[in-house]
Amino acid sequence: MYEVEAMWKGGFKFLGIDGSGRELKMDASVGAGGEGDGYRPSELPLLGLAGCTGIDTLEILQKMRQPVEGLEVRVVATPEKGYPAGYAQIEVQYIVLGKGLSMEKVEKAVKLSEDKYCTVGQTLANGTEMTHTIKLVEEQVGPADATRSDS
Repeated sequence: MYEVEAMWKGGFKFLGIDGSGRELKMDASVGAGGEGDGYRPSELPLLGLAGCTGIDTLEILQKMRQPVEGLEVRVVATPEKGYPAGYAQIEVQYIVLGKGLSMEKVEKAVKLSEDKYCTVGQTLANGTEMTHTIKLVEEQVGPADATRSDS
């Protein structure tokens, strides 16, 4: 069981506290009446998705003995129109860095996370179209590292 709480701190600010006592500041965006002094609550599920699927994917790739040197997970969400505004579409972008990575194995790891392991993804997927993209970045060894661009 998970238990979290959010305590109002004035204006549109809330202090979130997780089950281990860690704190997280939340606030509405400036255009929505807040001061932008914290995470927007609507972004937190997306951060949770990025972290959840990132952890799953990394763990699976390590078990597959893939030479992962870096992993970035970006989540781009399109809100529905009106209120309450859920997510009409969510795209998860995986950027995987390493030398000699197998696209087949990375795709399998992502699919296992999406279909079997990521609780956040399963929760968000109910009624939301979710897609993903994968980008493999061949890691260079030696002096070329200093000039490598990840874009």
